[in-house]
Amino acid sequence: MVFLFSYIPTISNKMKKVVIYILSLVFFIACLNMKQESFDKAALLSLDNNIDTIIGLLKNTDTLVEKDKLKALFAASRKSYKKVEPFVEYYFQGLTRRINGPALPEIKTDDNMINDPSGFQVIEEIIYSDTVDLEDLKKQTKILTTDLLFIKNTMKEMPIQEHHFYELIQHQIIRIAALGITGFDSPVSFQSIQEAAFTLDGINEWYLLYCNIKGKKVNQQLTSLFKNAIVYAQKNNNFNEFNRLEFIKNHLMPISVCFEKDFTSDLANMPDINKNKVFYGTLSNLMQGKKLNPDAFSPFSETASTNEKKELGKILFNDASLSKNNNISCASCHIASKAFTDGKVTSVTNIHNNSVQRNSPTILYAAFQKSFFYDLRSQDLENQIESVMKNPDEFDLTPKQIKKKILANPTLSNLFTKAYPTKKEITPYEIRNAIAVYVRSLMPFNSKIDEYFRGETTLSESESNGFNVFTGKAKCATCHFIPVYNGTIPPWFNNTESEVIGVPKTNIWKNAVVDEDLGRYNLNQLEPLKYSFKTPTIRNIEKTAPYMHNGVYNKLEEVVKFYELGGGNGIGMNLTYQTLPFDNLQLTPKEKNDLISFMLTLTDKKY
Repeated sequence: MVFLFSYIPTISNKMKKVVIYILSLVFFIACLNMKQESFDKAALLSLDNNIDTIIGLLKNTDTLVEKDKLKALFAASRKSYKKVEPFVEYYFQGLTRRINGPALPEIKTDDNMINDPSGFQVIEEIIYSDTVDLEDLKKQTKILTTDLLFIKNTMKEMPIQEHHFYELIQHQIIRIAALGITGFDSPVSFQSIQEAAFTLDGINEWYLLYCNIKGKKVNQQLTSLFKNAIVYAQKNNNFNEFNRLEFIKNHLMPISVCFEKDFTSDLANMPDINKNKVFYGTLSNLMQGKKLNPDAFSPFSETASTNEKKELGKILFNDASLSKNNNISCASCHIASKAFTDGKVTSVTNIHNNSVQRNSPTILYAAFQKSFFYDLRSQDLENQIESVMKNPDEFDLTPKQIKKKILANPTLSNLFTKAYPTKKEITPYEIRNAIAVYVRSLMPFNSKIDEYFRGETTLSESESNGFNVFTGKAKCATCHFIPVYNGTIPPWFNNTESEVIGVPKTNIWKNAVVDEDLGRYNLNQLEPLKYSFKTPTIRNIEKTAPYMHNGVYNKLEEVVKFYELGGGNGIGMNLTYQTLPFDNLQLTPKEKNDLISFMLTLTDKKY
């Protein structure tokens, strides 16, 4: 730098100092950028190598016929995939279902298309079947190889920014808890616990690489937590016997918290990564019901929640004058003391003394659903509320009529002015939005299981065992994802699933007939959607009987029996597209009792 000034003969000493400062700053920033580029290069090189390893292992299956060797190659490819999974899931959300999604058809209702399943889980089913179809195996490995090559080539153009790296690692820790150890992506080979160890080892390697490139001091507490968690999973790798409760509470949650603390200074001057997301915290936050954003699925920024809207919405929710005959309100079918259900088989309205076709679901935690109604026909709460208001079997009022009733009530008009101060007039949309805001606020997270994860109480042996059965042997958590226990998939929470489970018309256990309600098929005539219904939350299930969309079961013991027997196909149906595994779970009487004990811990104390 001094050398440069020999070519500037007429510069003052003061000016030289200013120039030196500016050049030093530029040099410092350039060094930081070099480090960022170096981390990008190192990370991309590692990703390339791992993807090449996966592709090589998959190609080797073409030359094998021995099942044990095929299984070994598959396990090795999965081990390498688990290291790159955080990046694939973060940067390629639209492609991940093809790579590691369920071995079920992918249904796109927007254009009425059905895509055949592909990826690791399809290959797993082929290899672990009684007879390996080598031609089908070759076809599926070719599809997966093509997708992996696309990721490899596309990643070269993607800068791995620090805040992205932090978030994708936190997401992967959540993925281990909510999708990994539950068996969601290893449903046939049951290698989920071993893969959890692989994943944690991969995360630790990424962390050490980051520290090395960035010149960041390695947090020995964090690496020790990784090591202990890996050892725990390796030593206790029996799928049915694994203590998921202990693993999540004593290993994964502390890792997520320590990782967050270690990156506090790194994230201080980075872009806000939390804006407009359903969830934006650690696994520890998630298990305690914290940092979940009820407005994430709100359709517009101006529809976001305020206390004034919530209070107005609560009044409107309980206002029977919004119905045609002034006899029903939202609260008629969603009674607070019954966890916002009505206790009936199907909801009875008071307009024409007739029954709505389906059972009244709880609206608690409705904020964390991407779509509404059992058939997912509404994409936001405002639209769902509009449908109820217009329905001849429910409120049976036009938006104009509802608006007229509101304007006739001076108290309500005044509350609207406070809730929507920038609006020149009340429109039907503000009415719906106020009710939606109130519904979105119903996310108490004060059940016993929430208190447990906050360290405020302990669980009984039966409750603890029940959690492990729910998230393990009984496979409940592969559809009712923890900790909201509904069908919205973490950690992105951007898709609410529906399932074909084969709900019977009547409560019988042999030669059952499926309920005639076709579910989502009524909206989209695609065969895999016949009898498909949204996966609801089972929080507060103690208070929401009767169960299923048609209220066919009155007791939790009956619900457990239905799933244990394998759903509709397990009790005599022949549903081609049942998504629920129809093998007998072979739960012991104690396991079934424990499972119910756990589900009772999901009852909120107040809301």
